[in-house]
Amino acid sequence: MQYTAMEQYWIWLSSVEGLGPKQFYQLLTVCEDARAVWDALGEAGMPPAFKFLKANVRKALREARTESYFYRLFDALERKGVRAVTRLSGDYPAALADIFDPPPTLYVRGEAELGGDRLFGIVGSRRSTRDGQRAAREIAQGLAEHGVTVVSGMARGIDTCAHQGALAGHGSTVAVLGCGVDVVYPPENDALMAQILDSGGAVVSEYLPGTQPLPGHFPARNRIISGLSRGVLLVEGAERSGAMITVNRALEQGRDVFAVPGSIYSPLSATPNRMIVDGASPVISPWEILEHYRWGQRPEVSDKDPHEAVQLTPEERMLVEPLREQELSFTELAQITGFSVQKINSYLTMLELRGIIVKVPGGMYRAYL
Repeated sequence: MQYTAMEQYWIWLSSVEGLGPKQFYQLLTVCEDARAVWDALGEAGMPPAFKFLKANVRKALREARTESYFYRLFDALERKGVRAVTRLSGDYPAALADIFDPPPTLYVRGEAELGGDRLFGIVGSRRSTRDGQRAAREIAQGLAEHGVTVVSGMARGIDTCAHQGALAGHGSTVAVLGCGVDVVYPPENDALMAQILDSGGAVVSEYLPGTQPLPGHFPARNRIISGLSRGVLLVEGAERSGAMITVNRALEQGRDVFAVPGSIYSPLSATPNRMIVDGASPVISPWEILEHYRWGQRPEVSDKDPHEAVQLTPEERMLVEPLREQELSFTELAQITGFSVQKINSYLTMLELRGIIVKVPGGMYRAYL
């Protein structure tokens, strides 16, 4: 990767440990550009104008002001296949540059277009339900099938499902990390990261490669998810979850906010439901998003029941229909259908094997048609 001299000094300065965006831009106000910061540090002692920095940051800045540090930095980026995209670069996303505290430098693996007009964020709880996971996958897949790049955080739960759905829709997806782009977190998403990169997606972070996933990194990275996106969808999330931080940052950044409604008795749906009451756009399929941005047109709706495509016997339908409306126990199914225990066991086994119903926690059953 080729960088101009000014980009190299910018990348060097943004790599200094402990130097956040606010202090980075303050230094540029004092010195005009990153090269001037380098030159100022070459004089005897720490410049008095830099005293607004904390002691540990001033120490890190002095230690980074060496040619060996400079060349190790760019050698490591080259070896790890990471490109640094600075705000001086022509490919820095314009939408992200307009937020209150844009990251000075983005470290990127992959080829996804970060500055396109069809990027959309999907976020939600790590502790998600089956319905929430299904919604994230299906909505993301529908968006990807219409050329939308799905942006999320590659966390457990809803984020992972959003990336998986985008991949199933043969689209690109962008994972914004709270660690270095060469660090897989959570570790079980190693294969998912590889799939994202292999499919033409991208992995992005404001943190230098090798940076470990510290708790304080994740609230900061959430502003990048919303900053890259035209809008953000909350699938499930508690009031103080990381997903809600993303939603709040989206509102601050003037982004559109959407929410998937859920049961009024589900703790994970309480926040999305409240958002809808307060004015967020409800989403029950990809079409609410696609039509909002005129990215796609809903096909003609047929009067025919789409579930008729699944071939069920009359007795199977007696089991499946009530399970489409709500979760039921074995005993409740016996009461509704009047079937014997042996008959219900036989039908439930066959319907589970066909993927028509699933057994959910608590010994309950649910139809997934």
